[in-house]
Amino acid sequence: PAGKPFHIILITAYAVPGLKEASRQANVNEVLIKPVQPERICQIVEKLTEEWERSQPAIAQKAAPKPKILIADDRPDNVTLLARYLENEGYVWIAASNGEETLALARQHIPDLLLLDVNMPNKDGFDVVTEIRADPLLKHIPVILLTAARLDPVDIHSGLNLGADDYITKPFDRRELMARIRTKLRVKGEADDLRRRNRELSLLLEITGILNARSNLDGMLNDMLQLLVSRLSASAGYVLNFENGIDYCFPTSAAKIDSLRIKEYLDRTPRENRAYLIEDVQKEAFWKTELGKTTRSAAVAMMLNRHSGMLGVILLTHNDAAYFRADQIPILQAIANQTAVTIENTQWYATLQRRTSIT
Repeated sequence: PAGKPFHIILITAYAVPGLKEASRQANVNEVLIKPVQPERICQIVEKLTEEWERSQPAIAQKAAPKPKILIADDRPDNVTLLARYLENEGYVWIAASNGEETLALARQHIPDLLLLDVNMPNKDGFDVVTEIRADPLLKHIPVILLTAARLDPVDIHSGLNLGADDYITKPFDRRELMARIRTKLRVKGEADDLRRRNRELSLLLEITGILNARSNLDGMLNDMLQLLVSRLSASAGYVLNFENGIDYCFPTSAAKIDSLRIKEYLDRTPRENRAYLIEDVQKEAFWKTELGKTTRSAAVAMMLNRHSGMLGVILLTHNDAAYFRADQIPILQAIANQTAVTIENTQWYATLQRRTSIT
């Protein structure tokens, strides 16, 4: 899905006629005929790795957060055992010893998965599952029920019908449990991505509605920018109109920036993509000067006029490095396109009104 591999090596014992041409048509970069010494393969891979690293910009990437798992069990020895398993797999864990504490910690930490004992004081596991599935904030958390007491098929069916994602009886196999946890986390990750994309599409629709409203341009752009910054949790946002020099920012306490210098910089450094990310502002001399020492990442979406000239930009900033994601670029560019059309239409309508009043 991410595109073709960086380099393809075909290793074969069949040096048949036409192999070279067939490999070229299949986008194979290199063909090795067996027998091949392992050292030769290692040399090729090392060389390619060095070339790949040299070709990539030196950007400080945020490490992906480790999945957080809530262990709910009233027996400390069970918690200790499960915690050890999770730590070995690289997961972060927190623990609760009863049903009420489980719900409180779930609302406080929003874990990625819940390992839930059935027999617990102050609400058993079935009651906890019922409340989690009824809570909009928690209902997407995968729940695996673990029990040594409720082994009857009726209990298993009850737990699953209440909304548990899995039901495992003790004693359990460690490898099976870890495999099921990985599966549930992978499914949750995909579902989270889908919900995030739906929220961003909803954002685009809401902004389109704002920009199509019959109100003054200042009000529309301020409302649009406030919604954009709030929904994407940006530290600050700007709409810079290069044609009339009128700039908008949210919040109003955001640092002031020089739109003229930004326009001159963008004119000097044309980009094929009209929207792009600056993953570490502090490593970009120009942007560091313009956006300040506290800003670590930014997203830039250019607004073009009907003649494909640069009308302005939408600029979002954040105080964490690599905060904005590449998959947000299409949404940001679509918003920039809508904003450019709104600005031009408003200016055109104002000009038409002036001409009509003169006439």
